[in-house]
Amino acid sequence: MKLVGSRKFTWGICSIGILLAIVSVFFLPQIIPVHFANGIADGFGNKMEVFLFPILLFIITLLTGKEKIKYFLTHSKIFLTDVQYNLMIDGVLGIILIAEIYVIYASFV
Repeated sequence: MKLVGSRKFTWGICSIGILLAIVSVFFLPQIIPVHFANGIADGFGNKMEVFLFPILLFIITLLTGKEKIKYFLTHSKIFLTDVQYNLMIDGVLGIILIAEIYVIYASFV
């Protein structure tokens, strides 16, 4: 079975986000940037806000595994195969993971 396009890959992305937040919370400063405009931080928050990304990753991963949601998303107007559906979800999770990495990176720069 191929890893890319499977639910294992989706859960892997989710796991990476959770582990990244857990490890980074020990090294982050108390105040971290949480909002950016033109690449410049203009909103700040507590370092615990870094856990909002893994929570979002986990919720999306759980919800997109439900058969009713999967059926709705794959059979509405555009018919998607299981692999295409998983790749679409993995893309969304990847964007959220990149945003998490950017917030962590911007906290140290």
